Amino acid sequence: MNQYQQLKEAEKYMKSHHSDDATGHDIEHVMRVVKMALFIAEQEGGGNPYMIQMAALLHDTVDSKLTDESKAYQDLDTFLDKIDVSAQMKDKILEIIEHMSYRSGKNNDIEMSREGYIVRDADRLDAIGAIGIARTFQFAGHFNEPMWVGEIPDSISGEYDLDDYSPSAIKHFYDKLFKLKDLMHTETAQAIAEERHRFMEYFVAQFFKEWDFTN
Repeated sequence: MNQYQQLKEAEKYMKSHHSDDATGHDIEHVMRVVKMALFIAEQEGGGNPYMIQMAALLHDTVDSKLTDESKAYQDLDTFLDKIDVSAQMKDKILEIIEHMSYRSGKNNDIEMSREGYIVRDADRLDAIGAIGIARTFQFAGHFNEPMWVGEIPDSISGEYDLDDYSPSAIKHFYDKLFKLKDLMHTETAQAIAEERHRFMEYFVAQFFKEWDFTN
């Protein structure tokens, strides 16, 4: 099976996992990550397109928020063998996927391949901006989390400590989304993240203005 056929099979595998997703990790999210990753690679002038696409297509099939992570990795490993991905390439793809997740920023200290940084940037970009906002509320609604609970914080800075606040869609901005701008690896992603970050700050400020409307 050639690489083109492997990519087509990987897309089918991904779609079988995400066809009924209602958490923001749906087929459209994955395809946006693929397109963004290829765009970043082109702008940065490097990276193996095949490896980038494979990792981007399959990255959420093993997400612990969505599935049994251990079993999902076993299934993915079996799938990659089935479509004749070489052992060396399989290891590279799985290494990217394993270290993509945010995990409270811990993964950022793990050295990755050029392709890994590109795919991780693409995935993080889809978590911020207008799409990121929409996905955050979709995810919160799916898991029965409220929009917001508690007093309005004094700042919309990502450095504000909201550990004592209950889980909510807006709290997720402070826990993760506001931090992603400074965790991009490529110059292309950093530039895109700046604009999307500003949009999120404006949104959260407007949200709190309307949440506690007094005039």
